[in-house]
Amino acid sequence: MVNGNTSQRYTRGLEKLGLLGGSEEAIFAANAGVAPDLSRYVVEFAFGDLWSRPGLDPRVRQMLTIAALTSIGDTQRQLTFHIRGALQIGVEPSEIVEVILHCLAFAGFPRVVNAVATARAVFDEQGVLPLPETAEPDGPR
Repeated sequence: MVNGNTSQRYTRGLEKLGLLGGSEEAIFAANAGVAPDLSRYVVEFAFGDLWSRPGLDPRVRQMLTIAALTSIGDTQRQLTFHIRGALQIGVEPSEIVEVILHCLAFAGFPRVVNAVATARAVFDEQGVLPLPETAEPDGPR
């Protein structure tokens, strides 16, 4: 353990974080020497408490997280992590794109354009490009 924490919340959080390809070392390295407690809060609260709640499966939680990060904007690091994690747990690239596009009416073009650029970079890195084209319900407008 990077910080010696062995609470149940922390252990649960590391397990959920691991599902998405995250590691204790990486999350603590990001805040080392500045705010190590922030890393512990992320592990315990975001993953140990919220991600461990019953009621939503990991795929749904991941798609909701991508939608929230897209809507907030200026979250490229976190969005990159969660898009990678979504792919790791079986969310299809086309589903990720649909989640991001769905945010257009609520978050606006700049945030969605930026999120699509982040998704494209992750898809390129993961070797899943090009994606098949999706037809609109009534065809092109």
